[in-house]
Amino acid sequence: MKRGLLICLIILSHLTAFAQDNANSRQAKRVFNTAWNHIYGKEGVRFHYKIDILHLYKEEGTSWNKGDKAKSEYKDSKMWNDGNIKYILREKKGIVEIHDPKVNKKNDKLQMFKFEPDSYNYSIAKDPEGLLVTLEAKPDAKVKMKKIIALLSEGKYYPKKLRIKVSIFWATITFSNFQAGNIDDSIFVFPKEKYSDYKIIDER
Repeated sequence: MKRGLLICLIILSHLTAFAQDNANSRQAKRVFNTAWNHIYGKEGVRFHYKIDILHLYKEEGTSWNKGDKAKSEYKDSKMWNDGNIKYILREKKGIVEIHDPKVNKKNDKLQMFKFEPDSYNYSIAKDPEGLLVTLEAKPDAKVKMKKIIALLSEGKYYPKKLRIKVSIFWATITFSNFQAGNIDDSIFVFPKEKYSDYKIIDER
């Protein structure tokens, strides 16, 4: 009798822990997807970013996103993507490259950060600076981002910092001056008349 009760209690404790893990995982996934949608959602967003990969590659700039539209300013380059055509301005070289944004380029560093939400196990925990969400790639997942550690603000879940393990190295992205909403579509349109004297290189 006692042995049977003990087994029941052990099973119940495992089921309770499993249920808690599932609840934590569901909350973590919901919170992280909210943060991700702030960056790439239809409401539009503007933020300043810093990227650091192994202290060997660093980039700092400002980005605007809204659905499939994007604009960014970094180093001596600017980019406009209206969803159909992507223009990259190389100011020092005096050229404007034209790309098809729907075609994945092998040299496009952003491809390594392609996110597939169902390929990860999620967990969430409190942090002195907000909420810490951890994503671990599932064993059978064919994704380049193997682990993501996201520091988010409480309440609106705005991203503060992302640490991303790609293959065997880590990349860190920090965010500041985060503004969600009130992003007009005109900001994603390339001002052709302003750069009419630049050399055009069509790479579509």
